[in-house]
Amino acid sequence: MKRLIPLLLLVVSPLLAEKVTLKQNAILKGERTLITLKAGTVVEVVSRDRFELTVKYNNVTGTIPAAKLEEPTEAAKAAEAKAAAKKAPEPAKAPVKAPAVTPPPPAEPAPVAGAQTNYGKAVRRAKANAAANEANLVKPVDEVAK
Repeated sequence: MKRLIPLLLLVVSPLLAEKVTLKQNAILKGERTLITLKAGTVVEVVSRDRFELTVKYNNVTGTIPAAKLEEPTEAAKAAEAKAAAKKAPEPAKAPVKAPAVTPPPPAEPAPVAGAQTNYGKAVRRAKANAAANEANLVKPVDEVAK
């Protein structure tokens, strides 16, 4: 009989889970996840503490503040209304014509600073060596063609 009591508790405890509807938006903090729950979402309450609820939503178990099951206070409603007013687009105003301004001519590219990496330094040396070699080469002149 003593062995059946824990088994009975395991079978009955999921049946006792209470389903509640959130009155405010909440963030479900799971083991490795954060899920934003909108107001009106139905969740299963697994356990209750004084300030937190352990809930289950879509196979994710986590905690939310217990105050999220109560109606929002007047201050919270005012803050939500202010945030919604910020998001609402303002009515379009008549466009003001600005005087036509010609764009300035494109600026010439800035001179390239010295190489900052070993690769850049090696490329710069190779170009300098190629230019010196080109200057030292004798260019034959075809006197006959002239």
